[in-house]
Amino acid sequence: MVPVALQQRPARHPKTRPSTPIEPTNAGSPLERGDFLARLRDRSALRPSFDPNLPGGLRAWLEDGASALVATRGDDAPPMFLGPRLLLGQPGATASARQAGNLPSQLVLSSLVHALFTQLVTIGSIDDPLTDALDALSLHPNKLDLVHHINGLDRRARSALEADLACHVAHLTSLTPAFLPGWLPRTDDRVAIALAGGRVILGGVFDLLVGAPMPGQASVCAVQLTSGGPWAFARAALHYLALLETLRNGSPPYRLALLDSSVGRYVTEDIQEEHVRAMAAHVVTRLTNLGGHHE
Repeated sequence: MVPVALQQRPARHPKTRPSTPIEPTNAGSPLERGDFLARLRDRSALRPSFDPNLPGGLRAWLEDGASALVATRGDDAPPMFLGPRLLLGQPGATASARQAGNLPSQLVLSSLVHALFTQLVTIGSIDDPLTDALDALSLHPNKLDLVHHINGLDRRARSALEADLACHVAHLTSLTPAFLPGWLPRTDDRVAIALAGGRVILGGVFDLLVGAPMPGQASVCAVQLTSGGPWAFARAALHYLALLETLRNGSPPYRLALLDSSVGRYVTEDIQEEHVRAMAAHVVTRLTNLGGHHE
């Protein structure tokens, strides 16, 4: 799946159908929001069923990698929490940069956009983008440094940030549909999978999940927001979350969607068993490498 316009291919059997990226048109129209909703929960194809032994096999594989890491760190080492940035190799702000208040502009903008996406899904509207986002972030203790950083910007920098944020909000409101309660929309859904007796924790956060898990069948749809970062990392991170969902509920999401607020586009992808197996292999390799480089 790449973020370029492609013609839709004829539907195939769910187990062999490839991913189908879709570009939106007529930005801002109600039809577009309806189109996104229709593609997210399209029932034209049979929902895939997965091997009930898949989660157990994936967990056993991951346990091997976690055990190698624990053996290197030692049994007395504190639990190690791993997320997509470390496991997939996406650099973020360093601890020293955060302490110095030198937060990357992309990190600041991304945090604001994600807060507004949550608000839009939850209550359906955004009044004052920057004020609304800061109010939401102020409720989280781990976001207070970011809030203080933004409040300390000079007038010129704050105006530039407001202009950038307004562009993202326009794209969000043009694409994000209103989800009825029956769809069970839930934002910022955290997943934590304990390995090696809790000494290694694989974690992540779904920006939005729609639908309820069903035993033996993929039934949940996952929407992830990107605000202009590397597209390949955003897709890999969504596959990583699909792996965690497989371990948590027994089946991966049956459909994934990436929504890019920087340009107002989205793509959808049907998850396949090979996607979660490939991601599990990557995570095991990464765990092994972390163990080998631990000092």
